[in-house]
Amino acid sequence: MPEAKRTNARLASDIGLDGFEQIFDNADDMPVVSSSTSPGVLANQDQTEKLLTRLTELIAFSVDQRMENARMGEQLIENQRQLIATQQILIRLMEKSIELTKHISAIEEKLPTIFELPRLVHGLQDRLVQMEGIEVY
Repeated sequence: MPEAKRTNARLASDIGLDGFEQIFDNADDMPVVSSSTSPGVLANQDQTEKLLTRLTELIAFSVDQRMENARMGEQLIENQRQLIATQQILIRLMEKSIELTKHISAIEEKLPTIFELPRLVHGLQDRLVQMEGIEVY
């Protein structure tokens, strides 16, 4: 036992818990109550039952919270998948839009030539009439 006290003293000095060993030295002197008929034990049993009930409620709440967190995590993952799919669709739509814009631009570049066609055809008809002397209707 002297070795244990020396170890406790060394630990107390290392940790800075002066007087820590006195708690255990005094514990040997304290009387132990083993009678279940004393009022303190009955009060402790009631308090213990209340504490156990509260602990049970807290554990149930904790389990409910974990289940809710798991459900929310799954929902978040699903939402992220849908977001990625939506983004991919938007990227494809933007690519198609760019292709259509290029195609429309090419058509717009050709429009002045197309608008000139009636005048060109009319001019050709006039030349044909002059050259051949035939009128075309």
